[in-house]
Amino acid sequence: MTSVEPDFEAEPDYGRAGDAPGATGHRAVDAALKSLENAAELPVGEQIAAYEAAHRTLRETLSTIDDA
Repeated sequence: MTSVEPDFEAEPDYGRAGDAPGATGHRAVDAALKSLENAAELPVGEQIAAYEAAHRTLRETLSTIDDA
């Protein structure tokens, strides 16, 4: 069984947005976006878990914006 829980880093790494097309420079957001790209390669049943994990990470990351 393929692990669908991506390895997201909590600390942002701003200033590296030019490293990859579509990169934001925030490690957690970039990892979530990459996991969404990779989800297309997963069996349909595992795609849902990948989408939910990415959504959870993006939601948690956005909730910290006011804290910054």
